Amino acid sequence: MRAVPAEQLRVAVDGAQLAASYSPAGDRVLVALQGASEGTRDFALYQHLHDVLPPLGVGVVTFDRRGEGSSTGERSADRFPLQAADCRAVLDALNEPVTGLWAYSQGGWVAPLVATMDARVSLVVALAACGVTPRRQMLYGVGRHLSDAGFDAAVVDRALALRQRFADAMGGVPGDEDDLDAALRAASTEDWWPLVYLPGWLPDEEADRREWVEAMEHDPAPSLRALQVPALALYGSHDEWTPVAESAEVWRAALGDRVEVVVLDGLGHDLREPDGTVSPRYEDVLVGWLDGQGWVGARSS
Repeated sequence: MRAVPAEQLRVAVDGAQLAASYSPAGDRVLVALQGASEGTRDFALYQHLHDVLPPLGVGVVTFDRRGEGSSTGERSADRFPLQAADCRAVLDALNEPVTGLWAYSQGGWVAPLVATMDARVSLVVALAACGVTPRRQMLYGVGRHLSDAGFDAAVVDRALALRQRFADAMGGVPGDEDDLDAALRAASTEDWWPLVYLPGWLPDEEADRREWVEAMEHDPAPSLRALQVPALALYGSHDEWTPVAESAEVWRAALGDRVEVVVLDGLGHDLREPDGTVSPRYEDVLVGWLDGQGWVGARSS
């Protein structure tokens, strides 16, 4: 239990209301950016920030992503520029003198966008942050999940080939779309289909295709190369969604000595121990790095 309940905020932005929880402490605050499937404040990693950091002098803000939980508006999942704009609206509402970003999974694509647009951001912490496009990340993740579930190589190859065909069609690559649509509908009856994360048909609307391409072809490298603040990139060695070695290399190549990359042995995508608890090893690295940046114990003058 945290000593002081978090303050509840409502942040108005572009016709929506973002519901946020704010645990103030000192003159520094971390704002959390969400993972793809973890858009609300009740996720364990977000709650962990409120529990651990404020007693050390680091404030924390978590918020429900637009269109999820208690936040209103059209859903912003997979819409990275819109998520970045919403994060900046939260920064505006806080008006804190020193601000950092903490990002999980999909948030690792959003945080560099915010930091390169907003001079208030003085550091970035990224957990399971993918250094490749969402399209390539999904190929990796789907392959891992199918293999881990016991499906043989032929099934994995078929599923990944179907994802490739779908992505090509969505991006306008010429092909037999009727045949692809039939293949999707047939595959949707297979027992491995829930692990492929595709619709059971090929969308017709141009807007749907354009939105899909904008999300899945997002290249994080340009915004990472433009990032000028210190960063911590944390991974679990057994991450089932993120290609860790490749992603870590992209972060290192882009930031050089401005980034510290830490890979925690035996942990998965959400950095939990086998018993389901948030890893104390992750907590130690996070607190130690923030301390090294002069954040821990900092107080308003």
